[in-house]
Amino acid sequence: MLLAATIFAVMSAMARGLPGLSCYAITSVRFVVGGLVMMAVFATGVREMRWTNWPWIIARGISGGMAVMMYFWAISHVGLSKAVLYNCTSVIFSALFAVPFLREHISAGHWATVAVALAGIALVTGVQDLSVTVTDLTALSCGLFSGFAYVCITKCRKTDSSTNIFWSQCLFGLAIVGWPACRTWASPSAVQWMMLLAIALFATAGQLAMTYAYKFTGAAYGSLLGLLTPVIGTAIGILYFKEPPSAGFFVGAALILVSCGYLSLNPVSRAVREVSDAEK
Repeated sequence: MLLAATIFAVMSAMARGLPGLSCYAITSVRFVVGGLVMMAVFATGVREMRWTNWPWIIARGISGGMAVMMYFWAISHVGLSKAVLYNCTSVIFSALFAVPFLREHISAGHWATVAVALAGIALVTGVQDLSVTVTDLTALSCGLFSGFAYVCITKCRKTDSSTNIFWSQCLFGLAIVGWPACRTWASPSAVQWMMLLAIALFATAGQLAMTYAYKFTGAAYGSLLGLLTPVIGTAIGILYFKEPPSAGFFVGAALILVSCGYLSLNPVSRAVREVSDAEK
């Protein structure tokens, strides 16, 4: 999961070097390339293209596609900082959904840890205005869809491989993002095409690592580890893009790291089950 967070942060940094291309276009290429990579994996016989838990596989694809769509909608309507903060509320929603669907036991200490981590994200992103409008509530749906998608991944990992689960996101995600991508499409240059391909490959690697890890972390802990992505991304901005660091970044990053450490030492209780051959 830490590897996935690092890969996603690097991917986000690379996307910043693509001015003139819409986020929807970048995402659509990401889904197309990811889907092609999965088809190549299936063609080699390394993994079999087979969905077992169809309801949750479909739910994962739709919720994941909607999460991406609403995240970019949030960026354009409430700004990048708030969009990142709202997307990170997925740690709350994933914990809420994990109780009835995954039978994870979230204690008061775990909820306090989630609150501390979100406060850290607010400091890292520099969000100061916490006023809530109808637009903010709509933008908040990206966190809702992301949180449910994480639960779907954990649920699917009981029966389906990470490649098949990621394949569903590519398929349904492209169907959801395809139309706005077509409306905002601008023909990339040769260099931009190379960057798009690299971003898509990084996204594929990150998604596969994240999906694989959710079988072992569970939804609540896994989504909390995902909060390290904006921290690493901000650190890349400071080191590579020479952005001036703020005191809020260091305090916020420390709060997130402490929260992750707490859950590592005090894991969320999960329903005991046997591991089938399909999961290995």
